[in-house]
Amino acid sequence: MGKKHDNPESEVPTKIESRYQPGLLRQCVNEGLSADAMMERLSILHKQTLRKHLLRLMAEDKTFYDIEGLFLRGSNLPKVNPKGRLTLNLRGMVIAGQEVADGDIFQVRVEEDRIVLTRG
Repeated sequence: MGKKHDNPESEVPTKIESRYQPGLLRQCVNEGLSADAMMERLSILHKQTLRKHLLRLMAEDKTFYDIEGLFLRGSNLPKVNPKGRLTLNLRGMVIAGQEVADGDIFQVRVEEDRIVLTRG
């Protein structure tokens, strides 16, 4: 058995994810929004939650919905790993009207507080 907390103020508040909203989610799908745009409109913080909501909607509608960017890892907040390396996922990204391909070379330079990538 776990301990009982006498002081409810000492408990850490948890952030509750957005509730399932089939009407609004269906509207987003019909508009052809990407996964990131849907997450913003529905106030969803994690793609896993969006996936669960979409699976539930697909089961209810008995229809498959293909959502752009749903299964791509987010590259908008890359993190430095313990070895000091920063990894970016550029698959599917369009830079200057051209898609990134295997073997593309980039120049890296640091300007003030920014890291700038330039296709070489």
